Amino acid sequence: MAEKPLPTLFVSHGAPTLPLEKIPAREFLAELGPLYEQADAVLCISAHWETRAPRVSATESPETIHDFYGFPEELYEIEYPARGSAQLAGRVDDLLRDAGIPCEIEPRRGLDHGAWVPMLIMFPGADVPVAQLSIQGDLDPAGHLAVGRALAELRHEGVLVMGSGGAVHPLGYAVLGPGMPTDQWALDFDRWLSKTVEQGDTDAAVGYRTLAPYPERAHPYPDHFMPLLGAMGAAGQGATGEVIHHSWFWGDLGMAAYSFSQ
Repeated sequence: MAEKPLPTLFVSHGAPTLPLEKIPAREFLAELGPLYEQADAVLCISAHWETRAPRVSATESPETIHDFYGFPEELYEIEYPARGSAQLAGRVDDLLRDAGIPCEIEPRRGLDHGAWVPMLIMFPGADVPVAQLSIQGDLDPAGHLAVGRALAELRHEGVLVMGSGGAVHPLGYAVLGPGMPTDQWALDFDRWLSKTVEQGDTDAAVGYRTLAPYPERAHPYPDHFMPLLGAMGAAGQGATGEVIHHSWFWGDLGMAAYSFSQ
């Protein structure tokens, strides 16, 4: 058992080029990692692994998955030689099954860019083991919160639970790119989300599709919102959040990060 329970985190990983960018979000992640270098392992809930039921990776030497196209060649040459953790994968499987949530262990899954991009910046020495947990294809907010809550005990066991997605992720709606302005609808959604996080209002987070302003613009496809719900849930009942970073990239891409604790 850890002496003091770890908080849970949600980080916005932005575009795959984040490791190459000199922007506030990258600088923030580089400063965040050393705060948690004593964690025994990281469980990363990535927006880029969707499965029918929760799956957790147990690969001892996970490959670096370059699951994107059309980016600079140097990005495809990046390798992140992290260690996996079959022990953590087994613990996740046990906790979810104890909560009545079906889970499968994936013995060959590597790390997609939702996992290795923030891990590379936070822990460049690849010295913290990492297992990856999928999101579910039904994109049910209540279900993802329940998965997180089933994993709350990990905070007491030296495991950093980290959701990796996007606070505002309007791919398919907004035109993104260098020099683009941040639109008012994105600012409104971001402001609502910050307030919801700070109040620890899980009911509002679960109901964001009807309660938040412009959810259909901020998250046309909600995959990047689901890891946030997992991180909120894993902080435990009654947890509140803190905005630990806030910036924008390419106009409407919200790069906020949150910490949750009791």
